[in-house]
Amino acid sequence: MKKKMAWFFSLSFAILPLLLGCSIFDSVARDNNGYYIKHLKSCGPEAIEKALIEYYKRKGIAYCVRADQISRQIQDKEQFLKKLLILFDNKTVRVTWSWEIKKILKKYGFKLINVNNFEKLDPKKDIAFVLVRGKFFSREWHWMCYPVEKNIRTFYGPDTKINAIYLLKII
Repeated sequence: MKKKMAWFFSLSFAILPLLLGCSIFDSVARDNNGYYIKHLKSCGPEAIEKALIEYYKRKGIAYCVRADQISRQIQDKEQFLKKLLILFDNKTVRVTWSWEIKKILKKYGFKLINVNNFEKLDPKKDIAFVLVRGKFFSREWHWMCYPVEKNIRTFYGPDTKINAIYLLKII
């Protein structure tokens, strides 16, 4: 029995790095407070920052919120899925899931409404989060804020596809 256990652990130790890739050896950088540094500067928190600033600018209110503050609020929530996926690809640290954006915006008094047609957005009335992607297998995904960012349709060049649109609304 002990021999079988020893073989199992030895084999697991030898095969696990092949399945998980280099990510288990390449740690993800954190700041002194334990926050993932690459998420502090990622597109999800930046899109939230742009949307909130745009919303209050339209109301004539000077509003200051920073993407790194938003990222910390996101990271303060349970990050089990992200921690698990980082084992396979440490670039996952930059990911902001749509439900994370929805939860943060709810704290700020907003909700998101799913929209199916980009053409129906009105730049004078609407503020939206748009998730674009590049080539299908490229792992290129990016959150953008409409109408603040003008290159939504061309962000990844001719391969840009709009994957999701969420309209920002006050609760």
